[in-house]
Amino acid sequence: MADPKKEGSRFRQALQSKVQNADREKGETKARPGSGPSALDGLPIVGRDYSLTGPGLTDMAVFCRQLATLLEVGIPLVRSLKILSERSQHLRLKSVAAQVSRDVEEGKRLSEAFARHPKVFSSMMVNVARIGEAGGILEPSLNRLADTMEQKLSIRKKVVSACMYPIAALLIAFAVLLAIFVKAIPIFKEVYSEMGSAQLPKLTQKLIAVSEFSVAWWPYFIPAIAALFALYWLLDRSAGGRRAFDWLRLKLPILGGINTKIAVARFARAMGNLLTAGIPLLESLAIVARTSENTVVGAAIEKARANVERGGKMDEPLRKENVFPPMVVDMAAIGDEAGELDSVLLKIADMYDDDVETSLRGLTSLIEPVLIVFLGGIVIFIAMAVLLPYFSLAKSIGVE
Repeated sequence: MADPKKEGSRFRQALQSKVQNADREKGETKARPGSGPSALDGLPIVGRDYSLTGPGLTDMAVFCRQLATLLEVGIPLVRSLKILSERSQHLRLKSVAAQVSRDVEEGKRLSEAFARHPKVFSSMMVNVARIGEAGGILEPSLNRLADTMEQKLSIRKKVVSACMYPIAALLIAFAVLLAIFVKAIPIFKEVYSEMGSAQLPKLTQKLIAVSEFSVAWWPYFIPAIAALFALYWLLDRSAGGRRAFDWLRLKLPILGGINTKIAVARFARAMGNLLTAGIPLLESLAIVARTSENTVVGAAIEKARANVERGGKMDEPLRKENVFPPMVVDMAAIGDEAGELDSVLLKIADMYDDDVETSLRGLTSLIEPVLIVFLGGIVIFIAMAVLLPYFSLAKSIGVE
C-alpha cells in the first residue's frame, strides 16, 4: 500500500523540478507552470491500483494531496484535474477525474462536479471543496482533508500491524494442530491399539477422541468458517446487525477501549479540520455523523447536531450517550465556550492518536506472552498424551 505522505512529497519534488527545468529552458526568471503539457511530462503516476473497484482511502488521500500541490504552484484547476486523470492508474479514479475536469471546464464548481460522483467523493470532500472555493482557500482546505485521511490511514495501519502477528500465529498453529490430529495421532492410535483402550491413560484417550473428531469433520472446517464469515458479512450490512456489532466493538474488554480511542481521534480530527476549513458547526457535525464508520458513534454525533440545531450545546447529548470519555466531552465544551473548538479538537485528536499507538504497543506486548503460554500448553498436552502410554507400558514391564 502506497504511503500518501511519501507519494505527495515525491510528487511535489518532481513537480518543482519539472517547473524549474522548464523555466530554465525558456530563460525566464519567474516560474510559469502550466505553460504547456510538456513541462509536466514524467510526473509520478497517481496510485498503483489497476482494479475496477472504487478508489480506497489511500487513493483519495493521494488525489487530494496532489491536487492541492498542483494548485499551490499555480497550475489552473482544469489542467490540474487533467494531469491527475492522465497519470492515474486506478481505472475508476482516472475516469471520474476526467469527468470532473470536463464538468469544471464547462463552468461547474469543483464541489458540484465532486457531488455528481458520491461513490468516489464523500460528502466531506464535497463540502470541503465548496467552502474552499467560496473562501478562496481551496489548496489549504484540500491539504487539511488529506491530513485527515492520512491520519486515519496511519491508525488503520497500526491496528493491522498489531493484529498481524497474533492472527498469523493462530492460523499457523491451527494448521499444524489439524495436521497433527488428522495425520500423526491416527498412527499413534494404531500403536496403542495393541495395549487396549482400557489401558490408555485418560489424557491419551481425550487426545484420540479429539483426533477422531478432527479426522471425521476436518473437510467441513473450512466451509464452516467461510459460512461464519458470510453470516457476519450479511449481518454487518443490515441496519440492526451493524449497530449491534458496532456497539460490541466499543464494549469488548481491552479492544473496546482501543476502538473508543480510535473513534474519538477520528471524530476530533475530522471535526477540527472541517471547522478550521470554515465549515459551520451544524454542517460539520452532519458530515462527520454521516461519514462515521461506527453507527453508534455516528448516532451520538447526530443527536449532538440536532441539539445544536435546537439551540442547545453539543456536549449535552454526548454526555447522555456515554460514547465518548467524559474528559473529551469536557474539553470540547470548554473549547466551544471559548470559541476555540477547532484547535481544542485537533489537540484532542493528537492526544488520542498517541494514546492509540501506546495502547496498541501494550496490547502487542500482552498478546505475545499469552500466545506463548497458550501454544506451549497445547504442545505439553499433546506430548504428555502421546508419551504417557509408553511410560505406562515401561512401568508394567518393569513390574513383571
